[in-house]
Amino acid sequence: MLKASAAVSETSAAEAGPSIFRNRNFLLLWGAALLSSFGISFFLFTQSWYVVHVLGLEASLGVLYTAASIPRLVFMIVSGTVADRFSRTKLMFLSDFTRGVLLTGLVFWFLFGDISLWTFVGFAFAFGILDAFFWAAEGAVLPSIISRDHLTRGNSIIQMTNQTSFILAPMAAGVIISLGSYALVFTVTAVMLFTGSLFIYLMKVEEEKETEGEEEAFWDAFKEGVRYVRNSRVLTLIIGMSILLNLFMVGPMTMGLPLFVKQRLNGTALDFSFLEAGLAGGMLLGAVLLGILNVKKRRGRTSLLALVFAGGAFFALSFTEELWLSLGCLVVFGFFLSVCNIPVLSVLQSFIEDKMMGRVMGLVSLASMGLVPVSYALTSVILAAGVPIHQIMAWGSVLVTLYVLFVYLRFKELRELD
Repeated sequence: MLKASAAVSETSAAEAGPSIFRNRNFLLLWGAALLSSFGISFFLFTQSWYVVHVLGLEASLGVLYTAASIPRLVFMIVSGTVADRFSRTKLMFLSDFTRGVLLTGLVFWFLFGDISLWTFVGFAFAFGILDAFFWAAEGAVLPSIISRDHLTRGNSIIQMTNQTSFILAPMAAGVIISLGSYALVFTVTAVMLFTGSLFIYLMKVEEEKETEGEEEAFWDAFKEGVRYVRNSRVLTLIIGMSILLNLFMVGPMTMGLPLFVKQRLNGTALDFSFLEAGLAGGMLLGAVLLGILNVKKRRGRTSLLALVFAGGAFFALSFTEELWLSLGCLVVFGFFLSVCNIPVLSVLQSFIEDKMMGRVMGLVSLASMGLVPVSYALTSVILAAGVPIHQIMAWGSVLVTLYVLFVYLRFKELRELD
């Protein structure tokens, strides 16, 4: 199946120039990704800051995160099927444009209305739905605009853009808040999203359409995608590793890092910001290196070994008691996390049939980003049982690393996947 699918992928690329930087569609997608990621980072930071510092409801931040996470999780289940049945670029356009309209409404609400916690809860819920469809469509559209040989570099550039936004956007939003107002931040965010939607609208992508007589019921198409994944041992193993990684490492790290700083390092909010910057910086370095090297061979082996090293760095982090050691471990962890994620994503985009791309990428997104709230809940239960956060992190890293080593030694087809 892999060889046949790879052949389909090679013939499905709409453009295959000598450089992706001469590819108009890719440049437009890159610009849209830049503006979208900065815009969403602006929104997330500003709403959290407003809830804590203006409304004084720090304990209610969990309500905001839940309001965004639950619809994202639910709609990710079907977002890939929607992306395969409709135009992926139109889905991305509608997602960004709708978010821009919502933020324009929020600006007027700031000017003429009474903002409350529930205002942001409603907006977070709507953004969670739109995120699910945008991510599935974005992951599926990239292989149709660049050649297979450029997928690693293309994914690296998109990931670099995302990581840069995580580092710079909160800083920029903080400056705008201090010099202007919250309404100004949301205005800037709306302009970013409208401009990003325009870039997507300008893309010219030839997408496969179902011919008359081939159209099938929505749920039949969804079940076909599940069967497609289940019948491929490579896809099953990759999604299984993604589930374990996000349940037992990424989730506990994201939720538990503030607790780790307080309980293990006796640190401050500034120390926490250093560690978050170190993690994002490590991921950025990994994406930059892969973008330069444009790895095309042995990507399965590269991803598996990188995940083993990431597990080792996370295990070492759980035992650190000095800020500089923790920072170093997080830089290494972030670096190898990028080296793991980008090649395996490029491999998936290389051999998956175009007509199944949205459904598979939707399931991959569900296994990764969609399961983060489940990880939060699991971590909370273990914390409530009296287990310290550093022990949760240590055992999570051991579990993931042992599973990856088992997969590496047992399944040759994944280890030798190009």
